[in-house]
Amino acid sequence: MLSAASARARLLLGAAAVASALARPAQAEEPIEIEVRGEPAGPPASSRDPTAASTVLDREELSAPGASAARVLARVPGVQVTESGSSSALATASVRGASSAQLPVYLAGIRLNDDVTGTADLSQVPLWMLERVEVFRGNGPEALDRLGIAGALVLEPRLPRRSELRAGANVGSFGELGAWAGAAVAGDGAASLFALRRAVARDDFSYLDDGGTRFDASDDAWVRRDNADHASTDAWAIGRVALGRGAQVTTVLDAFHRAQGVPGLGVVPARAARARVERLLAGVSARAPCPGARAGAPVDDCQLELASSAITARSLTDDPRFELGLGAPWAASAGERFVNRFSIIDHPGERLRWSAGAGLELERLAIARGGAPGLAARRLGLRLDASAEYAVSAPLTLFALGALERHATAASADEASPALEPVGRVGARVRVARGLELLGNLARTVRVPTLGELYGVSPLVRGNGALVPERAVGGELGFRAAASSGALLGAWVEGFGFVREVRELVTYRRAALGYLRPYNTGRARVLGAELALGADALQHLRADAAVTILDPRDTTPGRALVSDLVPYQARLVATAGLAVYVKHLASLELRATHRASRVADPAGLIVLAPETLLDLGATVWCWQDRVAVRGAIDDVTDAARFDVVGYPLPARSFHGSVELVF
Repeated sequence: MLSAASARARLLLGAAAVASALARPAQAEEPIEIEVRGEPAGPPASSRDPTAASTVLDREELSAPGASAARVLARVPGVQVTESGSSSALATASVRGASSAQLPVYLAGIRLNDDVTGTADLSQVPLWMLERVEVFRGNGPEALDRLGIAGALVLEPRLPRRSELRAGANVGSFGELGAWAGAAVAGDGAASLFALRRAVARDDFSYLDDGGTRFDASDDAWVRRDNADHASTDAWAIGRVALGRGAQVTTVLDAFHRAQGVPGLGVVPARAARARVERLLAGVSARAPCPGARAGAPVDDCQLELASSAITARSLTDDPRFELGLGAPWAASAGERFVNRFSIIDHPGERLRWSAGAGLELERLAIARGGAPGLAARRLGLRLDASAEYAVSAPLTLFALGALERHATAASADEASPALEPVGRVGARVRVARGLELLGNLARTVRVPTLGELYGVSPLVRGNGALVPERAVGGELGFRAAASSGALLGAWVEGFGFVREVRELVTYRRAALGYLRPYNTGRARVLGAELALGADALQHLRADAAVTILDPRDTTPGRALVSDLVPYQARLVATAGLAVYVKHLASLELRATHRASRVADPAGLIVLAPETLLDLGATVWCWQDRVAVRGAIDDVTDAARFDVVGYPLPARSFHGSVELVF
């Protein structure tokens, strides 16, 4: 069943011969409002949605030696990352006290969240091939297919701009080795890019094993993590063709494969379990002027956008010694998602911009376990949306977005059960003075239960067909400010306060027979504040800092537990960085990150200790910026770290890389 589903997906993808659609292909050639090294600039915010709280991570931050999506995102205000072990192990992100399932993650416009748990695995994010990462901390922008209960994560791949050859290699602690190569060909009206990367690591770091008894240090011992190795291959093909008068077609194709050991919990190691993950995403997007466009109007005055995309993902876990508690020697899943979208964007005047769109989505999921009945489920979704942006006056801009989503879900031959949900957001931006603006948003958002939550994952994790979507209402209010004194000093600061209430939270309970089953019984209220600032002096000194204060509370009616803190959410996260650099020559950066303690269970009995990390990195450019040599020491003080209960994380590690461009 699984192989047939995967084969159908691959056949469709091959027949389409396209690559994954970009969320906003027109934006790829437009300037992004990010910090320019050595020049005064405002906060590194996305131009995709000027009224939203957002952060942009540029290519320089993403290409740091040893960088992972989890480490890079941890410096963004409002974001908290949960890791479960080495670089190849599951890592997820959450924004403003929400769960990781409530954060939609997009790669080249395709949502990566799986249909079993609803989360996206950050360890599979290809930083080496990304141009930038845009983090929306409130809700997602209009071009995405989900508003997101708390934010959205948009990953934009590199796009070919000129002909070049590129190659690089990296080495690091715990057997880390990697190499990549790429070629771009650009001509009149067309460009293409091909790239391939191979990475391996043993990830056999040492950690303190407390034997599962944190209260008794007599049995603590330092041991080496076994069976944590991984080997991955990632391939990309990107193309763009200009058709005249602003029309263009963009294609993106990505294939990912990783084989790895599954080390299990720190206190219960697994030495024979192995896993394999495969992903293939593809799509095509096109834009063109509207038929009958006004004579003499700019080519972007009225635009039509079409996008089709597909993703197929397959995973297989072998557990021959029953070390993982699967209850079977193997478990496998295969998922498919096909999306088609049409939209029109019009600028009928200098003050007004509006858009309207429609999307159709098909999802299929198959899960099987050795010796257990299989699962097959499907979902058909339809979305209608419209948005408008109106400049009331020079300082005041209003924004509104509304969407109606209909999802029909069923398992096997059952009748589909439709669900209709309205979502929307209203926002405003006020330019108070030069370099100072105020922003505010109110939103109602929804997360539909995943197919795995509805129909189950295994005999140990049952489904609940009566689940209803999670619903949230929230708002944010903040400011952005920037000032500069020529090339001597530039500084920026932004601050946001936010509140969100979520109803019908999907939580799990243990039944009398021992299996887990999800229920809509939870509620949560989150209050918080974010402050971020940065400065650049004399074009040689750069500093930034961010602080997030969070009060996440479980407000479920009839709650009997004394503790009401939401698990795994720290109430204080702070980061600060200082860099000394000479443009086109060298840079040296020191960064400190602190995360307060967190509770690891609903009762608040297990507390994860606070952690403070110190990282050091350096980059040297030479040969007219054609060669970049990077080195880094992560966790300089060698602090012991444990994230999820029983899961050790690597402490001090060393990384180095070299990249050549011809």
